[in-house]
Amino acid sequence: MERANIKRVALIASAAALVLIGSTAAFLTSSDKGDNRFTVGKVDLTLDESSYTDGQKLSAGQIIDKNPTVSNKGNVRELFFVEVTVPCMEATFLYNDGTRIPPANIPTDPAAADYRQLGEIYNLLADGGTGGTYKKNAISAPSNTNWEISCNSGTSDQEGWHFITKSENQKSYDKVPGFRNGKYSTYVFGYNAWVEPGGRTVPVFDKLQLRSIVDADIPGGTLTQVQVNAYSIQADALNVQTGDRNGSQGSYYTDADVREIYKIIENKKNG
Repeated sequence: MERANIKRVALIASAAALVLIGSTAAFLTSSDKGDNRFTVGKVDLTLDESSYTDGQKLSAGQIIDKNPTVSNKGNVRELFFVEVTVPCMEATFLYNDGTRIPPANIPTDPAAADYRQLGEIYNLLADGGTGGTYKKNAISAPSNTNWEISCNSGTSDQEGWHFITKSENQKSYDKVPGFRNGKYSTYVFGYNAWVEPGGRTVPVFDKLQLRSIVDADIPGGTLTQVQVNAYSIQADALNVQTGDRNGSQGSYYTDADVREIYKIIENKKNG
């Protein structure tokens, strides 16, 4: 793959502070600033959430609207990648029928406290668009649980997001008081079509759900943060060697193409 003439914008973050139980607090607002660091062409983006409502608090199993899309605010074609970071907490997780999900090291005669385990506390729910406009891809959906990570996926003849990778790490997000240095899972998605200036992607996902847990395991007023970071590269002059597709309508990138292009993003971020 050619790496010349590839442009990238610094990450842009959308941060949501969620109140799980107890006192009310406002959501953090989404950022809408993309820095142009190049003199040839203008690569710029915004991360939007049209159905997002401030000031909500969640209880176990509750679903709220959260539908991040990325818009091209530059003057060249752009290809987008998104990282979604989901917090993990220690709690008792429940099956769909309300019974407790045992951890791997559960003792023979477990007490209630033995069911507590570290896990992702949110579902990312894609709905495939109104009337099945998009294809829903369930990345992680174990049977008999209420756990789901899904995205509005692209196909050979349809725009959408491809799941690339998941990592587990520990990060500090200082924008959320009282919840720093927590453990997080980060999901990476890549778009299979370049976006014209003024255009936007389909939503990465559509809903956010607090998984079914025993509420008492999490202190009242606890704040958590779902972090969404978007990246952009200039789509012109991309040469994907895994096929003859170019990201245009009717010639959308394959899953392998998206993964190969993402390697460039990783190389630029790390070097």
